[in-house]
Amino acid sequence: MTPRLATPLVLLTSVIAFGLHVSTTTTRAGAAETTRTFYIAAVDSKGTAVMDLTAADISIKDGGKDRPVKTLQLTATPMTLAIIVDDQGTGVFQASVAQLVQAVFGKAQIAISALTPQAIKITDYTEDPNALRAAIGRLGQRGKIQPDGEQVIAGVEEAASELQKRKAERPVIVVLTISGETALSPKADETMTGLRLSGAALHVVYLSGIELGRVLGDGPKQSGGSIQSAASGVAMAPTMGKVVDVLQHQYALSYTLPDGVKPSDRLEVKTTRKGVTMLAPTRVSDK
Repeated sequence: MTPRLATPLVLLTSVIAFGLHVSTTTTRAGAAETTRTFYIAAVDSKGTAVMDLTAADISIKDGGKDRPVKTLQLTATPMTLAIIVDDQGTGVFQASVAQLVQAVFGKAQIAISALTPQAIKITDYTEDPNALRAAIGRLGQRGKIQPDGEQVIAGVEEAASELQKRKAERPVIVVLTISGETALSPKADETMTGLRLSGAALHVVYLSGIELGRVLGDGPKQSGGSIQSAASGVAMAPTMGKVVDVLQHQYALSYTLPDGVKPSDRLEVKTTRKGVTMLAPTRVSDK
């Protein structure tokens, strides 16, 4: 006797939609079911990544409606990582960039840009150690660069646009800044839209006391990234280490939508685990 399948599903389509993996299946009864997959992380009260979450620990709402979690597992999907350095030419972030690159090397395509004051790419997306080493070498002290809070916003917008064009499956943007951004910038809304459409998680490392506005302040919260600060003159390694920890321990979270339900651009991920904070996008593409 031929055994019956418990869940007989036939794959119809599968696409990567800018950091959001969307697949559609059909049941034997002919109903379509959409599965959405995106990347999240979780940290404890000390900011350390939590690595033992299960699907039972998670709940998700899509457009305000509870949806069943299908799978939750630590991911090995390679990143497409854009690093943006705003150090006013001081070289203060050179060691931090080296720390980040070394930690994710072999697990990411990496591009590095520096503000001069506009964002100039000093290496395109690559895994070549020589190219990355040369780019990091160019991030040392290199003379005073006038700060411009609009340029860091423009740098994020350009990175998001390129990641969207590349249809990166696991896109990430890391900004290191000592200047911050222009408050109430007219470019902020457009940049936030681009960030959402790219599916990139935005992580920001900054020196305490500077201004974080709509992009650098709200962008990480909406995209599932993080914000880390350090006092001027202190060692940056522990601060960057928190970003590295999160990136190395992200989960792929999948959930399902029933037949006929349009995906929403608003998500809410919660956990029942006490003392655990979720780093998950709240705004995504609705495609």
